[in-house]
Amino acid sequence: MSLLKPDGSVAMGIATAALVVFIFKSQLPDNGVVHMTPPNDMNIDKARKKATWTSIGVLSAITLLTRDVNVYVLGGVVTAALDFNARHANASHQVTGQLVSGTEEPPGQLRVVSG
Repeated sequence: MSLLKPDGSVAMGIATAALVVFIFKSQLPDNGVVHMTPPNDMNIDKARKKATWTSIGVLSAITLLTRDVNVYVLGGVVTAALDFNARHANASHQVTGQLVSGTEEPPGQLRVVSG
């Protein structure tokens, strides 16, 4: 049983979705920067994973506190959409815009990314 009334449930869901957007914005670079880096950059992928797991943790805590599944659904949809968006941007080639599987560099080479 939810602790929130229907109006409060929707408002809390929107607030949680905004919090998820803030988490992704604070832990990942802008999409323009991600599109201009080489495909499948491991640093961007690690930041994406960190933002996704942080969002899931915050979402779970808020859902447990409010006992409202609407909060989890709205926040979860936004988390999945932002995660997919970051994955797509990281997998696209900076010149052609096409998706690239794997890395184009030989294994064992280190790459310096400066921003």
